[in-house]
Amino acid sequence: MARTTKATAAIMSVICTLSLAGCGANTASTTTAAAQTAATETTTTASEAAEKAEDTTTTAASSEEAETVNEETSDVKPVILTVSFGTSYNDSREATIGAIEKAIADANPDKELRRAFTSQIIIDKLKERDGIEIDNVDEAFDRLENDGIKELIVQPTHVMSGFEYDDLMKVVREQADKFDSVKVASPLLTTDNDYTDVINAITVATEEFDDGETAVVFMGHGTEHPANATYAKLQSMLTDAGKTNYCIGTVEAEPSIDDVIAFAKNGGYKRVVLEPLMVVAGDHANNDMAGDEEDSWKTILTNEGFEVVPVLRGLGEIPAIRDIYVAHTASAQPLSAESAAPAAVGAVEDGTYNITVDSSSSMFKVVNCELTVSGGEMTAVMTLSGTGYGKLFMGTAEEAAAAEESDCIPFVENADGAYTYTVPVAALDTPINCAAWSIKKSEWYDRELTFNSADIRA
Repeated sequence: MARTTKATAAIMSVICTLSLAGCGANTASTTTAAAQTAATETTTTASEAAEKAEDTTTTAASSEEAETVNEETSDVKPVILTVSFGTSYNDSREATIGAIEKAIADANPDKELRRAFTSQIIIDKLKERDGIEIDNVDEAFDRLENDGIKELIVQPTHVMSGFEYDDLMKVVREQADKFDSVKVASPLLTTDNDYTDVINAITVATEEFDDGETAVVFMGHGTEHPANATYAKLQSMLTDAGKTNYCIGTVEAEPSIDDVIAFAKNGGYKRVVLEPLMVVAGDHANNDMAGDEEDSWKTILTNEGFEVVPVLRGLGEIPAIRDIYVAHTASAQPLSAESAAPAAVGAVEDGTYNITVDSSSSMFKVVNCELTVSGGEMTAVMTLSGTGYGKLFMGTAEEAAAAEESDCIPFVENADGAYTYTVPVAALDTPINCAAWSIKKSEWYDRELTFNSADIRA
């Protein structure tokens, strides 16, 4: 009798569960009828029914778990990581970097957009002053990996491919194998079409000042990097486009404020409009360009007799500039496996290329390098930022001290007075020992150089 009671209870439990889940207005009568029928069944039948119910419940739970896993997997969207220098000017940041990011996000609703800054000083300042936390590039990549991101597009908002871009690309190459797909988009001024589009954007944005008596001056940052040639090219293309009242200058390189003054005087202009050729209107725009200090461009040009009109508008505020970044994101190119791995002699076709070089020491900065590949051998002509090294030796400092003078590589001064050195290159993308002889200290110093194949440009 006890066994029959247990069997009946088991079936009643199953039936009640099913009844609560699926019955309508006739639940009570249906349950009673089912219970009466179940009471007449054997213990074996009851056991089978209970096992069947248990299997059904387990299968449903497993199916639910599988759906949850699939749902979580499908929620991992590809990511677009925008990388900017950054700014501590909150209003300008949102009107420029924020506006660029929004334009890119709006054009890519199937992707998640994330932000990273390259300036640790700005990152630290925002955190301390405003409680705003923004990743640097290394932190952003760690977060991407931890979040299981598999597809990545990196979009720098830099104006050109200078030192900041080189540093970014170094991290991208180092981290690329952690993703299924990595694509890299171009900075603002990369192709000739980019220059044309930027010229159209800035001249339309400033057409109210185009009265024949006003010089429209765009102030860039300037750099020791070879990419500084971007400014001269932009000036040349502006002139070729008939925009002869437009002038490009830089804060920290050439062309300088002296060139701007000469341009304005030679053109007979009475008024000078100043705008930043920078994505944001940050510290340089507010202080070096439009500040009241005696060394600001506004003050200097005012003292030269010009009416000066500063316009604190970053390039990112111009819709047509944002459109260029959106187009660059859409045409981002894959970072190939070959570009992420070391490349040996023979991996590059014969020819002459521009290439970036990473140095293990900030005191030994290579600002320009021309790589020549011929007959299975590579040589490079490196230009250094300073003139403190009298000769090089491809090896360690200890080996250099014991070497013959004929084995050393002397500098050759170029037309600009910079020191250049022609060195053999054993391989790309791998550190190579290079000893540098300090003229001041009369001592050899160990350095390591890495020639980056991913940055080779014809």
